[in-house]
Amino acid sequence: LIYMWNFRLMYVFDFRVVAYLSIPYAQPPVGPLRWTAPLMYNSSYPNGVLNASVFSPSCYQYGTISVETNLYSEDCLYLNVWAPVNVTINSSLPVKVWIYGGVFYAGSTYDPLYNGCNIATNAIVVTMNYRVGPLGWLTLNSSLGLTGNYGILDVLMALQWIQDNIASFGGNKTTVLLFGQSAGATIAHIISTLPQAASFFSSVIAESGAGRTLLTMQQQATVGNTFVNALGCSNARNVVECMRKISPTEMIQATPDNTAILTYLPNRFAPHVDGKVIPIQPINTSPKVPFMAGTCTMEGTLLAYFTFIKPEQVTINDYINYLNITFGADRVASILTVYPISMFNSTLWPAFYAIATVLTDAEYTCPTRRALVTSLSTKLGTYAFLWNHQPSCPWITSLSANILSLLGPTHTSEVPFVFGETMQLPPPNGTCQMSADEQLLSAQIIAAWQSMTQYGYPAFSNGSRWPDWSQRSIGVQFTRNLTFTVINTTQCDFWDAFQFQNTTNSTGISNNTFSTGASMETTCFGHATAVVALLTIFFGNLCM
Repeated sequence: LIYMWNFRLMYVFDFRVVAYLSIPYAQPPVGPLRWTAPLMYNSSYPNGVLNASVFSPSCYQYGTISVETNLYSEDCLYLNVWAPVNVTINSSLPVKVWIYGGVFYAGSTYDPLYNGCNIATNAIVVTMNYRVGPLGWLTLNSSLGLTGNYGILDVLMALQWIQDNIASFGGNKTTVLLFGQSAGATIAHIISTLPQAASFFSSVIAESGAGRTLLTMQQQATVGNTFVNALGCSNARNVVECMRKISPTEMIQATPDNTAILTYLPNRFAPHVDGKVIPIQPINTSPKVPFMAGTCTMEGTLLAYFTFIKPEQVTINDYINYLNITFGADRVASILTVYPISMFNSTLWPAFYAIATVLTDAEYTCPTRRALVTSLSTKLGTYAFLWNHQPSCPWITSLSANILSLLGPTHTSEVPFVFGETMQLPPPNGTCQMSADEQLLSAQIIAAWQSMTQYGYPAFSNGSRWPDWSQRSIGVQFTRNLTFTVINTTQCDFWDAFQFQNTTNSTGISNNTFSTGASMETTCFGHATAVVALLTIFFGNLCM
């Protein structure tokens, strides 16, 4: 039985939700288990009790994208479960499984934007940590046994844990939505194309990250060899043993700053096609379940801002330099014919918005369209959305409302609406409250995501079902006035003909400025006492 007491309380749409935090789903990937596939957690809890009232440490990572650095640990493979307080083992509720983003270098369930309280009133919500940066993706060669993709394997292990255990929390293991944003969307799309996908989940939503062409194993091995050399292990008798003796702090300090968009990003840690975990390029196959994907209209402005910091100082030379580094000198002229600087003369910062627009189309809009096209062949259901609303409140603590208003509906701007975080922005202790219209908009996106979870197709709260996406690009545009509309992706004809393969994966943010806030546990919960019966003994949190 699960007994929970010393609860904390929170009001969420007048429904009470219990949060079980820091449940181990794999053995700590430390010592000889560093850079190995995760092993299922099989240990007993001390005295039969698991304290599930606080978040686990975040996985070691480069920079501080949403996580306090003193909360890092290699022992980080934990997940969190939110469930209605009155759930029983027979409730059989649909399950929503979230994968965070962070350029494959960062991210954590500790981020207060990923609070499951608001979306677990009629579902079970699960978030999990997975390894990132060199600890998640380091690849050398198969003879050394370091073949990378450990972050993917972590997510697969968490999905297996959900299959084995979610019924004990009142969840239905056959009705599972896998959804993620940015790098999390890329991972969700990758896993949706794997042969075993349908055994883990029944639908997928990819927000701002589907359809990327992955690195090759050779590219990742080159990155890995450079990293090993930087740590002084390249000439060691046993390279792997030498690397396992390096402390996580030393390792992260040696990680190159590959998160700015002007860096040559094939030289970075990320998922790659290894022939085993990821057998083929995901874009060359199809999702095995109903699939939804979408983007924001101005994805690139946030990423470009964190690269340049002062958009007013970005010049035409910076624009050409970006094109040169990202796409190659031989392609600059053809891109400039489609995206001439004169096209942006009416904007506040022409060169800045030129870079942001190319980044939006080449890295988000058009890869997403390619993923949607491949999904059509399955006839399982393909759906598209475009987020075209500028939030009235800041949702990133490091950026002012004024700056965010200049960035438009940018990367991550839909996330607070997806999680129903509309009251204390930026979370968890902000003072800005979204308008009544925005709260209704959030309710509609939550309803659509809930419908995708429960039925395999999106619908609004009034039951209005979304149309299937087609090559005509019919989808839903999220503005204050929700509309079914033709999402214009004609610019993608250029990129498809251009045959730009997204191996550069040039999406990134600076290493020290992107933070959505402090831990949600400081304000999410109050205090109360309760007892709920389920499987083993936990200390838990209660949201109301």
